[in-house]
Amino acid sequence: MEEQLSQNDRIIWSCWEAKSQKDVVREAAAKGTHINLAIKFLTEKNGWSESTARDWFHTEVKAWTIQLLMRKQIFKVLHVLNKVKINPEDHLMTLARDSAQIQYRDFIVEHLEKIAKDMVPENLEKYQNFKRHWNLLRYLEKSFESDGTFKQNKVFGSGKNILVVTESEIKALTIEKIEKYPEQWKSKIATALFFNCFEFSLLDFSAPVEMWNYLVENNKAMILVRWINVQTSEVVRDMNARYNFFNNEGFVKKFLNVDTIGFDSQVLENLDEIFRKWPVTNEMIENVATSNCFAYTKLCIYDTLSSYGIVNEAERNNLCQIISRLSRTQNLKLIDDIFTESCSTISREHFYVELAKYCVKNKLYKVLTLCVEGNILDTDLSEVEREPKDCIELWLLFKSIEQTSDRQSHVLPVYKTCVQIANENIDDYISTNPHLVLGMILLEDTKLLFDIFSKEDYLQFQEFKLPNKKYKDELPHLYSIFKKFSDVNQTYESKDVNVYQLLSGYRGLDVSKIFEFQLVNQNTNSLLTDKPDRRSLGSLLSSDVDVKAASIKALTQRAMEMPDFADEKLMKKFGYVAKLNHVYYLKQYRPCNASQAFVAQQYQTYNRLQDKGVKSACCEAHALALQNWFDGAMTACTVSFIAMIGCNPTRCRVHVSAAKMIKDHMINYRGFSEEKANKTVNEYMSKLIQSNDEAAREMLRYLEEITLSKLLDRKKLDGKVDMSLVLYESQTMVKFAVLHNLPLPESQLREFVKTNSWFNFLLFGDVFRYPMSQMLQLSQEFEKKSYAEHLKHIMLHRSSEDMSEKDFKSCTNNGQRRASRLNSVEVSPTTNGTFDFSSSAYMGRELWEVAAACHGPEDPPAALLKAAEICREPLLVLIASCYEPNAVLVFWAQWVLSSLSPSTRSQPALQQLMTQQHMAADQFQRVAEVCLLEGYVATLHEAMLIFMPDSPVALFTSFLHRCIRQHNFDSDTTKLLSSFLQHVQRKYSVCSGGPWQPSKETLQRVSVSLAKIALSHNFDSAYHQREFLRCLAVCQFEKGFMVPTPNFTTLYEILQISMETSLAVNISKMLQDDSQEYILECVEMYTANRNYDVALKIARLTGVPVNGILIAEWTHKYENLLSKDDALDDKAMTLFIAECSEAFKKSSVMFKDATEFLVSHVNNISDSVQRFYSYRIIMSWFEENLEYGIRREEIEHLMWEAYFKSEAQNTIFLNSYQSTLHFIINGQKDQNISSKIGKADAEKPFSMMLDEIEIESDVSNIEKVVILEEPEAVDSWRRVMNQLLELKLLVDAFRLSALFKNPPEYRYRPPACPVQIVRTCLKLAEGSCSPYELPQELRLVISSPMLQNKLSISGISDASFEELVVIQEKQENAPESSHLAAREEADRLSALDALAVRSGLTLAKQVASYFRIALQIGWDYLSVLKYQNRAVDFINLVSGRARMSLANLVFKTFNIPNKQVAEYLCKEIVAAIISPHLVKTSTFRQKEHFQYTLWGYALNADIEMFLNMRPDACSHIGRLILDHLMAFQKIYKATGTTKLPDNTFDDSCLDVETLIDEEYQNVEGDEAESILTEEGTIMSAETESVYSVSTVYTAGNKMSRDSRRNLFDVINKNNVHIRYEVKSNIRKITKGAKLSTKQVNIISLELLVVAHECFSVACDPEGVATALRSAQALAARLLAARSWRLMVRLLTGLARYTECAYVFQALRENHQFEFLLGQFDYMLGQQVDKIAEFKQGLLDFLKTHCPGDTDTYIMVALHFNMYAEAASVKRKQALNLIDDLEKLALDAAKATSKKPFQPPAWLQIHDNGTTRSLLETALNHCTDAAELYLQGGCTGFAGEMAALAQQIALQISLLNASPTRLILNRSTEQMYRLVSEYLSFMEGLVLLAGRGGEAWRELAYRRTLANDQAYLRDMAAYRPDVAHDFLNRYKMERNKTPVSQTAMTELRNLCR
Repeated sequence: MEEQLSQNDRIIWSCWEAKSQKDVVREAAAKGTHINLAIKFLTEKNGWSESTARDWFHTEVKAWTIQLLMRKQIFKVLHVLNKVKINPEDHLMTLARDSAQIQYRDFIVEHLEKIAKDMVPENLEKYQNFKRHWNLLRYLEKSFESDGTFKQNKVFGSGKNILVVTESEIKALTIEKIEKYPEQWKSKIATALFFNCFEFSLLDFSAPVEMWNYLVENNKAMILVRWINVQTSEVVRDMNARYNFFNNEGFVKKFLNVDTIGFDSQVLENLDEIFRKWPVTNEMIENVATSNCFAYTKLCIYDTLSSYGIVNEAERNNLCQIISRLSRTQNLKLIDDIFTESCSTISREHFYVELAKYCVKNKLYKVLTLCVEGNILDTDLSEVEREPKDCIELWLLFKSIEQTSDRQSHVLPVYKTCVQIANENIDDYISTNPHLVLGMILLEDTKLLFDIFSKEDYLQFQEFKLPNKKYKDELPHLYSIFKKFSDVNQTYESKDVNVYQLLSGYRGLDVSKIFEFQLVNQNTNSLLTDKPDRRSLGSLLSSDVDVKAASIKALTQRAMEMPDFADEKLMKKFGYVAKLNHVYYLKQYRPCNASQAFVAQQYQTYNRLQDKGVKSACCEAHALALQNWFDGAMTACTVSFIAMIGCNPTRCRVHVSAAKMIKDHMINYRGFSEEKANKTVNEYMSKLIQSNDEAAREMLRYLEEITLSKLLDRKKLDGKVDMSLVLYESQTMVKFAVLHNLPLPESQLREFVKTNSWFNFLLFGDVFRYPMSQMLQLSQEFEKKSYAEHLKHIMLHRSSEDMSEKDFKSCTNNGQRRASRLNSVEVSPTTNGTFDFSSSAYMGRELWEVAAACHGPEDPPAALLKAAEICREPLLVLIASCYEPNAVLVFWAQWVLSSLSPSTRSQPALQQLMTQQHMAADQFQRVAEVCLLEGYVATLHEAMLIFMPDSPVALFTSFLHRCIRQHNFDSDTTKLLSSFLQHVQRKYSVCSGGPWQPSKETLQRVSVSLAKIALSHNFDSAYHQREFLRCLAVCQFEKGFMVPTPNFTTLYEILQISMETSLAVNISKMLQDDSQEYILECVEMYTANRNYDVALKIARLTGVPVNGILIAEWTHKYENLLSKDDALDDKAMTLFIAECSEAFKKSSVMFKDATEFLVSHVNNISDSVQRFYSYRIIMSWFEENLEYGIRREEIEHLMWEAYFKSEAQNTIFLNSYQSTLHFIINGQKDQNISSKIGKADAEKPFSMMLDEIEIESDVSNIEKVVILEEPEAVDSWRRVMNQLLELKLLVDAFRLSALFKNPPEYRYRPPACPVQIVRTCLKLAEGSCSPYELPQELRLVISSPMLQNKLSISGISDASFEELVVIQEKQENAPESSHLAAREEADRLSALDALAVRSGLTLAKQVASYFRIALQIGWDYLSVLKYQNRAVDFINLVSGRARMSLANLVFKTFNIPNKQVAEYLCKEIVAAIISPHLVKTSTFRQKEHFQYTLWGYALNADIEMFLNMRPDACSHIGRLILDHLMAFQKIYKATGTTKLPDNTFDDSCLDVETLIDEEYQNVEGDEAESILTEEGTIMSAETESVYSVSTVYTAGNKMSRDSRRNLFDVINKNNVHIRYEVKSNIRKITKGAKLSTKQVNIISLELLVVAHECFSVACDPEGVATALRSAQALAARLLAARSWRLMVRLLTGLARYTECAYVFQALRENHQFEFLLGQFDYMLGQQVDKIAEFKQGLLDFLKTHCPGDTDTYIMVALHFNMYAEAASVKRKQALNLIDDLEKLALDAAKATSKKPFQPPAWLQIHDNGTTRSLLETALNHCTDAAELYLQGGCTGFAGEMAALAQQIALQISLLNASPTRLILNRSTEQMYRLVSEYLSFMEGLVLLAGRGGEAWRELAYRRTLANDQAYLRDMAAYRPDVAHDFLNRYKMERNKTPVSQTAMTELRNLCR
């Protein structure tokens, strides 16, 4: 094969020889150039055919792409596929389709979407289908996912269509599998997922029917309503009118948005678009009837469909159902439109036929006429029953008669009607009703009237014929006329008479003269100056003619043409063309024309009735009426006009009536003439037109006088008061007062007061709505005070009309009065003296007659109550209550029962009420229950508001009314119930002020009873019941009730849970006595339907056993696991058992049932490891329930045998139960996370005694013991016990040691049994075993020559030497036996240590540490074990340096938390600093050494040793110390700024003693914890603000820069609050001692230094910053006190010299630098590193902040022997002087040069005092610097300074030849030029002395060649060695010139 290849291919082939075939394929695929070569290579190597090799090649490439995709190298994959020419889209889709790994699959799909735009067309459809299924699978997986894992199964659908997708199924589901699933499965899943995530792409799988069924099953009624409206509104004509019911605000708020809560607007819009495309089919509507949804859901669906004419098949002939649905949706008015729509399933005719049938059946003929008119004409009635059909056809015939247009067309309908009525016996019917024949003849055009008397047998009509019965006898009068008419001898002449002939002769009228003006002067050429005689019609009558009726004759008409008044010419010439407005017509007494003219004018001008115009027209009409008040016709006309244009004419009526009353009174009673009376009234009317208030008041006085006078006269005449007349006569004056806003007249009321007519007084005020205040004032004028109090009591109890409009907007008929009676119809009194002022049936005249009649008897209340019972009128009860105000309860019950319709419930209650057979409370409850049972919740509510508005029951009835009638369950409703419960649950009696005060128990009993009735009878849907229960549950209705009451909160939860399913519980049955049985039935039902969650929740709420539910549920889950295609994995089975066990525990399943169920499933596991895990789960039940016995031992043996049988015991996760459970649930993947749970328990201190362990493990009662025979089993057994002991699972370890035993031969073979070692350790520690009595096997464990010797001779162990010392110190004088006991204890400790070390058990080490602590503190082991929760207190039991070791041991052994360690160390440190200052000494100096000790260690030097005990707590210690510092400052009032004395040198005020603040003596209680708000404001739970150091520090970033201030500024505030425990610590330490200001400052300083050290060790920058800010404030206080020593201590203690530069500055400004230098070494002691830091910090300060004060700097440097630092200052000074000299030279050059200035090449200096002074000073500085550098050992710098000093000296010497060049501070080039050109030989040598000799030699050599004679002489004179070198060098020179030769010759001569 190789011979056929090219050279290049051979090379590649040879390279492939060394590679694997896989690498060959990948290389070829990646490059894409040698694919065929690779195939040949594979063919050759494997002997394959080409096709086989090619397939293998492609297969390997695809496998490689999978690996690349796993590493997410998608672009490389695409590159490879393109090179190999494999379609990337097909390949990637195939991989994604087959993969069950979610991330891998989604990664591929993500990149498929990116390349989809370039996809080939044939793959596009395939990709779309792939993407749809991927989308479905993706969202299905998301629905399972919880916290990144799949934790549950999912159920889709319900009933027979239920689909269960298990967890394992979803994990194995791929796109390929889901594509093969049935479409119905995908549709159901996609629909359910859509409503979880609203991903509209999922609807590609769904269908309208599927979505409809899903919404119906899940009772999403309002979404269905929305669907129907959106879909159907497209085909109706008036969508807004149809949609009005579903679109009103109340419906949307309460119902429509219930199922769409959480939907955003975009989702709803998209959903509407879907609904618009998906029609609602008949199949979908029929599915509703067969579904298990709520009745309320069906109601909403069918009601909505009916509003569009879509009626269910079963209801199309049910008229009542159709009308009720249309009524609920408020669409009854649109019936015609609804049933004529294209979507309607029944026709309009069908509906009206059904309506007609119903009307005929129920004899509702008026309804038939009103509703069916014109709607069933030409309708087929063939399918209608005979009886209604005949009636309908008859009615149609009558309607056809009405609808005919001419006489002839009436004939046939009349005939048919007669036939219908005659029931086909037309002949007899006609003969008995001849008038019908007569009528048809009159209507028939071809028939004559008298044909009825013709001799023919039949009367022939056009359409029919009737038998001629010869009606001579039936119509005698008509027959007589017929006879006269048929007489041929009699003839009649008819003449025509016109109007003029009729008028002619009337009173001598000559008609011919009427138009004679037309005959005068016919000549049109002449114009007459006189006007024609236009006499009136009356002038044409002769006044002297005696006109008589008999004398009227027919006059002949003149031969002239009479004019026609319809002639347009005449109209145009003589007609009136002016426009007539409404005022004109009013003056003409034509109100109708006036109103028409006004309306027409308004619409013509404004196209509407303008309010302003209407008011103006009313005012004009009103003014016209007042001007013509005496003209009745005019006033009637204006009143009519005002009413016609829509205004109230009452004002006009009242004014006119008042005017007439005043006029009549003036004429009849005051004797005015009619003219004077008219004049007076005219004046009043004019003033009223001008709105004169004074005139109105005067008229009102007149009206009062008139009315009172008239009524008194009538009273005298009749002898009694006719109340109807009083009301009628008084209404004018009352209305007049109201219209003018005047006080209502009181004269009539005062008259009633005089006569003590309290009923008339009350009635008069009530009818005319007198203000309460006015009535109360007048009522107090009754002579009988009982009447006054009685009326006051009545009026102060508000009635239902006094409630606000907010609560009652609608008026009921239960005794309520009309809202306003001022506008009521005015009716004059009738003859019988009654007054009818209302049109209401109960408020008519009979009512007042009854009330008046009952007023007379001896017992008016009883009569009124009897009348109320008979008339069913509750108003009479109200009147009766006025007699006996205290009998409120009786009147309340009577009012309620009178308002109810008679029923089987209300009648017994009324009878009991009348007989008074029950107590008041029982009677009240009985009536209220009846009222609510009958559905009269509004009546009950109104009754409470009328009779007992202040009673708590009124609040409860208001709550019921809002819930039942208004269906309002908002927060206001809940507030009403809460207010009621406050009264019911009160702990003391409250006087309500009412006549009936029910007890708390009565209120509770009534409210519970009413609530139960409301739930059972007053709600029509489960939704409303649930909302009602929610209100009760929110308010905790039954809490604190003494009477039996259901748990409404539980009921609410049960109903809410059950509503999640299609079967909601029946609340009525839940309220019955046998509710527990019903609950059991419900639980069983839900369990049978596999609604396990619902059944379980209900069972938990009601206390029903849950065993059966859980077992059924998990049995079902197990069956689902078995039903899968794949074999059941043991891991999955273990997971199943673990989850099942936890579910059982959570639900409190019985121990026996749970364990038996779990054990039965463990038998199905074959893997030993999984069996061990499963039994471990089951064993937790025994441990938690403390169950022992043979069953437990059996399971334990099975568990450990499974463990021992496992081949990989090291991989088994052995830990506590919680850890094992966590490991199993997380898939048995990562043991590290699960082991942390057990590790946390293992790290807790050991606290059990040996007896407790043995009792809990019950090892003594274990019967079944197995002997381990195999060595491997023994080793495993010991290893497991070791692990259990390390995890502190002592009970498990002890039981394991007892369940199994090793053979006797293994007894002494190491290693020993770990449990035996622990048991021995515990015995040793507890003292039950001597260290000399150890078992042999353990003595071998700890055997060693030294230890064995000690055990045998009872020697003392070195390990317990320290403890023995402690013991001996305590027992110095003890006898020898005590010393022996101490030695025994020491040996016991040695044995414990040895066992712990040799066994390596942590538990043994911990026991040894406990015993060691016990020895050190002098206690026994059991006491240490008992008080280990107060382990820190152990440290205080020893003293000295022993506390350090003990503290370390305690902190480590008991694992003390960082917080507790920090608090303890803080207290110790604070006490160590404060305590020395409390010692009473003679001088303060002894307290000022700053040498504090703690536990025998110097605090200043060894602070880090204490902090290293718990490094994590350092920062916390620092914060606590700062808290104590602040408390100390506040207690000793050291926070204020010290006032400086006038004399700054006066220090008498600096050490004044200060008292402790009052807060120390008056310790308050527990004080609020410190808190810090986000804004940085310090707030407290009390009135003052709270601030603490901890909050300053821990607030962190929340605090702004301004608020994060130092502590000393903070505590200057008066509102600082210190935590009580901190202040308590300070007070305990100080013990009330008085401290001087300096002592307070010292303590504050030291505490601050220690806190800063803590923060520094913890590397806490925030804490350091806080300490430094506090130090700044403290330094300011120390400066004010001139405490220099303390300032130095603060500076050196903090050692933050850069940040504390202000302290250096303060000391320097106050001339205390020498003091600082003298004290620092004393402050710092022998701490070399801190001394070095101080020195460097001080010099840095001087260098940075005092750069000009070189003397101080040098002084400090020399003081510290820092010569190099001092030399650097001198060096800098010298260089600065040289720079100054250069500036002087430059300034001089500028002054003498011409502009523009160009710097000269060489600056010149002059010999003057300034120049010499600068140079000499610089020379001195250089000299000093060189010396100092030498002293400091810096020889290099010293040499530089010496060279610079020589250059300066050279510059000084050059001044002799002034001016001279400036040679200092020059560049290298310039210096070379100076040497070459300017300076002499020695000067040049000096200049370059510090730069090396090579450069100078070269420059000197060049200058020598130039033959400079002076230079040559100096060279020969001063440096002959250099001259000889130059001569020798010149010999080798190649470029010799004459000048150079001359120069060398001269130089040679000079050297000689």
